[in-house]
Amino acid sequence: MEKNILEYVKEVRGLLAGQELLGAQTARAAALQEKLEDQSLVVSVIGQFKRGKSCLVNALLGEDILPTGIVPITSAATKMRYGKPSCCVRFFNGVVKPVSEDQLGAYINEQQNPGNALGVESVDMTAEADFLKDGLTLVDTPGIGSYHKNNTDAAYAFIRESDAVVFLLSVDSPINEIEIDILRNTKEYAAKFFFAVNKIDTIGEADRKAYVSYCKSLLGMLMGADDVALFPISALTGEGLDALKTELNVNLRAKVREILEESARLKLKDVCGSALSQIELYWKVLLMPPAQLKGCLTDFKNYLAALPEETAKTVHELEADRDIIIPGLEETLKVKLNEYKMGLSGRVTEVFGMDYHYELPELREGDPTQTGAENRGSWRLASELGREYLEETARLAEELGRTIDEVLMYRESDTVAVVNRIYTLNKLTRTLKRIRRILEGTEEENPAPSTHPIKMTDLCP
Repeated sequence: MEKNILEYVKEVRGLLAGQELLGAQTARAAALQEKLEDQSLVVSVIGQFKRGKSCLVNALLGEDILPTGIVPITSAATKMRYGKPSCCVRFFNGVVKPVSEDQLGAYINEQQNPGNALGVESVDMTAEADFLKDGLTLVDTPGIGSYHKNNTDAAYAFIRESDAVVFLLSVDSPINEIEIDILRNTKEYAAKFFFAVNKIDTIGEADRKAYVSYCKSLLGMLMGADDVALFPISALTGEGLDALKTELNVNLRAKVREILEESARLKLKDVCGSALSQIELYWKVLLMPPAQLKGCLTDFKNYLAALPEETAKTVHELEADRDIIIPGLEETLKVKLNEYKMGLSGRVTEVFGMDYHYELPELREGDPTQTGAENRGSWRLASELGREYLEETARLAEELGRTIDEVLMYRESDTVAVVNRIYTLNKLTRTLKRIRRILEGTEEENPAPSTHPIKMTDLCP
């Protein structure tokens, strides 16, 4: 490609910015740009449940940080970075809660947090392990394929963030269809693969050689490679770990830019595809029979109309309608506001089948910069905070209702505005498709200009 991948990321981000229904894709493009500029590499340990991923991560770090067990316990991705030892839990509602390592199991252990009832998005940890130096992030992902479907969903969701992957197999089970599916999905996002087969301490030398030979042959076929490096290891005893760590250190540090750029190419291709899918959903809504569209809009307007009563109830239950001081109320209402935004997004998807993205601000618990006299929220009247919450929720609901009317062109009487919106969306669609083909290598960057004029039918989806 004549352009470098960072230029394409910036171009796609610019194209998507301002498109009301492509907020999630815009955020992903922005995250890609930041990653390329920071040269930060994400390496994930991925595999089926009960393969020893957490045990391997501990072994790579040289200390037992993550809880391990014989049952599939990991229910949320744990990201490890270099730094002074710390640990915090991120929740889907934007809350970030510092915890001690001995409390970690309560959040990522399936037995203590069944079905991820606490709404944990991920865990961020820092440790002074040599393996994590130079900006590398090591991730322990939930096991795929267990009875706990939420673990599988969480693992697949995080695969999108991986630049390089340690794909872990185990001698106690041949490569199965689930693992083949994991590999095929991961290839869509990650640029570099390292393969390891765990628990070699449990079988004899002859069986080990036979298993490794079988795996190498099958993995080579799946990866389209003549020779695949496969490292037999025991995360429990440490056997074979030095060879794997050496391979990881040499490749990851020597080829950071190469890995990141290829990973960004794959991810940007997916961003374009996701945006195109969202646009297609949008067209399907626009092309609904008028009575069906009117019904959807009526349901949504009724939902928005009922929100003030719900938010007033929330304020009353929190005593945020009283002229008293309630320490911590401001932080509680910020969490409630994030959850309110999540509810709005969910309702758009439920009614129209489209995504609507809100950036949720990070809300840190126990922030030392927000304590004592500096925490103004501790000394403000509850009624003042409650009034601000009601005003902000009302503004968000009104803004969303107006946006839905605009993007669905409901009650739009200006023909020029309608044509302009359709033309702009079709132009965006054509541009995204072209960029995706360039990223796939199926189209030249600078093709000869077309001699065919744009027809009126080009304005239709």
